[in-house]
Amino acid sequence: MVKLIIGGDICPTKRDEEAFLEGNAMQLFNDVLPKIKSADFAIANLETPLVTEYSPIKKSGSVFGNSPKLLNAIKQSGISFLNLGNNHILDHGEKGLKETLNALRAQGFQYAGAGESLADASSPFMTTIKGKKITVLSYAENEFSIAENGKPGANPVDVIDFVTRIKALKVTNDFIVLLYHGGKENYHLPTPKQQRLCRFYIDQGVDLVVCQHSHSAGVYENYNGGNIFYGQGNFVFDPYPLKKNWLYKGFLLEVSLNEDNTAAIKLIPYIHHSLYKDEIGIRMMRSEESEPFLKYIEEESQKMIDNPSYVQEEWEKLSRSLANTYLSILNGNGRLMRKINEKSSWLKHIYKNDRKLLLKNIVTCETHREIVETILKDK
Repeated sequence: MVKLIIGGDICPTKRDEEAFLEGNAMQLFNDVLPKIKSADFAIANLETPLVTEYSPIKKSGSVFGNSPKLLNAIKQSGISFLNLGNNHILDHGEKGLKETLNALRAQGFQYAGAGESLADASSPFMTTIKGKKITVLSYAENEFSIAENGKPGANPVDVIDFVTRIKALKVTNDFIVLLYHGGKENYHLPTPKQQRLCRFYIDQGVDLVVCQHSHSAGVYENYNGGNIFYGQGNFVFDPYPLKKNWLYKGFLLEVSLNEDNTAAIKLIPYIHHSLYKDEIGIRMMRSEESEPFLKYIEEESQKMIDNPSYVQEEWEKLSRSLANTYLSILNGNGRLMRKINEKSSWLKHIYKNDRKLLLKNIVTCETHREIVETILKDK
């Protein structure tokens, strides 16, 4: 039997950066550490570039960057593979990505999901463990981190690339894991299109799809003989002082690969110390914490399975609740005007039906959207 451990996003904050730099894995991972070390192969997502000096790119949203020395603690934890296919890996441009790759190589880490070219970024990682051939594919939604022809970055979600690769991989591999960095942040369900895409991955031969990026422990399903997990929550990514409870909770996936290549998967729930007290790191949930946590995930997963319309219905509710914010963004409003519109809905009086229909055509039509993407490129 081969045991895999898969964890979500790792990113030091000001609170715990010193422990990372000192290599203090025990303080950061606490009693979760033995679970990681028991694996034959341990995976996590590196949600930050490794740089010695800041050189941030122009982008919207947060910019991350940490010293390459943070690998000291990750190395001590037993994690040997770091996924780079995410929306922050290019936060410091080509120079920052090169420095990240050099640091990983120097420390002996295995990785995939980003590279100095699109060809490098899209290359799957393949290994053999106890005679089992295992492949890790990594894809990231298109934000500011994506590689292009002749340009470095993360591997973009590309169905054509995936189909081309999976045909050959399925013939020669015993188990295929696909890491998908995308979905709606702070949301425990997949988007309707995300669910369709993840199911498509399974239909084509992937054995396990793990979605990350949502910062929320999500639902899961067994589909057509494969397994899909729509979010693991933050791994070691301290949310303090944010007051949102779910940001402090997550789970590892313990995947036991049997001789016949079937997999038994167990959720290992943990919690950030900072939810309850002024300490850093994560710890295993106690039974009184894990039981309601796992019950909620199971109940929400069952709702999704029992009701084929559940994901769509919940997505429409969420989207309607965000209408004011997104109309403000499309109107080019800054943060202050967005906040005003969230309270007053003043843009609803401007966006009449004809204007909404025009926006709909620009956003949903593939060719019009490609024109907009090209116009806004590199701004």
